[in-house]
Amino acid sequence: MKSILDMQDDVVFKEVYIPSYDCSGLFVFVNGTMDYPAFNEIVLDLSAAKVESSHPVSIEQLVLSKICSVNEEEVKSYEKAKEYIFDGKTLLFIDGIANGYVLNLEREKTRNFTEPSTERVVRGPKMGFIESLKENIGLIRQYSSHPNLIIKQQKVGTLEKRDLALMYYEGKASDGLLKEVNKRLEDVKETDLQDSGMLEELIEDTSYSPFPQIQNTERPDKVLAALQEGRAVIMIDGSPFALMAPTTMTMLLQSPDDYYERWVAGSFLRILRYFSLFVTVFLSGIYISLVSFNPGLLPTELAMTIAGTRENVPFPPFVEAIIMELTIELLREAGIRLPAPIGQTVGLVGGVIIGQAAVQANIVSSLMVIIVAITTITSFTVPQYSFGLAFRALRFGAMIFSAVLGLYGTTLFFILVINHLSKLTSFQEPYFQPMDFIGGKTWKDAFFRLPKRKKGRRLS
Repeated sequence: MKSILDMQDDVVFKEVYIPSYDCSGLFVFVNGTMDYPAFNEIVLDLSAAKVESSHPVSIEQLVLSKICSVNEEEVKSYEKAKEYIFDGKTLLFIDGIANGYVLNLEREKTRNFTEPSTERVVRGPKMGFIESLKENIGLIRQYSSHPNLIIKQQKVGTLEKRDLALMYYEGKASDGLLKEVNKRLEDVKETDLQDSGMLEELIEDTSYSPFPQIQNTERPDKVLAALQEGRAVIMIDGSPFALMAPTTMTMLLQSPDDYYERWVAGSFLRILRYFSLFVTVFLSGIYISLVSFNPGLLPTELAMTIAGTRENVPFPPFVEAIIMELTIELLREAGIRLPAPIGQTVGLVGGVIIGQAAVQANIVSSLMVIIVAITTITSFTVPQYSFGLAFRALRFGAMIFSAVLGLYGTTLFFILVINHLSKLTSFQEPYFQPMDFIGGKTWKDAFFRLPKRKKGRRLS
């Protein structure tokens, strides 16, 4: 073993002597992965073991009795032993015994459960997943003890073997869905994955669509609700985000707050999100269309006001819109990459200073700054971050169409987006349907959140 692992400086060889049997043993493990208190206890037990004259036992029986609580299996080849060592296991070899023992003394490095960073709620559970698959599965089992909750685990990757778990409720998830999910997971089994985001891209229906076709979350309550609705959930070790499939556009616009608050507030917020999506994508394009091509559609006083704000601006509306939109996107990206206190300061101060300076320098009009600020605010109302990113990118497409074709271009781009959404699928289920396909739910919960009666509605 020492010759095989000669170049691995982090591999530890720890010898142990069993005086009663006058034989030696060798522990082999990777430094930093060991649960040292449990390891020291086993070493002391073996060192202090004595032969009872009335009931003598063999060295093999003695070793098995001391390691029975952590012993997983025996290993018979050097190559297999090497795999176990780098998988975090501890190997024990004893003089006179041909096989080695695989001990589960691994100490998993995890952080504490904290509030989800991407899906905060005012009222509701504050628990979020972490990077440990074992801990995440335990959290799901803690909140759902139903025996019909099936969790199947498998290994994925070639260089880096990672654990992947597929969860579903037996009897609720359809056989067709489970067959399709297993087929796609089988296709990526030999792919090295670092996060669930990489897996999402590999198993989604259409890779070239800007819209996410699989919902992701770091909230256990959303995972449980998805399971109860007959959807499949996929989690991978090393990622705090779970994937839920299939999904629809209406699901991506639903937030836990919709169900934890009163139904009036939930319905109002949900309608507000649909309105915000339209504003995010098309407000800048409509401004460009009306100012550049169709100023006659504006009321006379408003048209004169806009003309007055643009009197000294040397650029056409499209150029000033692109300048401001790109500046805001750069500030937003910089705020994410910088440390939290600095990022918030850069985003706030940078936006105010740059906007004010641009207006005073006559680079952009004051109305353009207001429009960009509104579209930026509305883009934050989308509960699913990746879904909001898609509409932020589409905003630039709407601006280009509007700059070339005016209001006709804005309408054409809207039709193209709707057409694309109508053809999109999520695990062979229609993506752009106004009602959820699982459980026979109606439009009453797709666009509104009406009062609960006898049968409660679970979170999507």
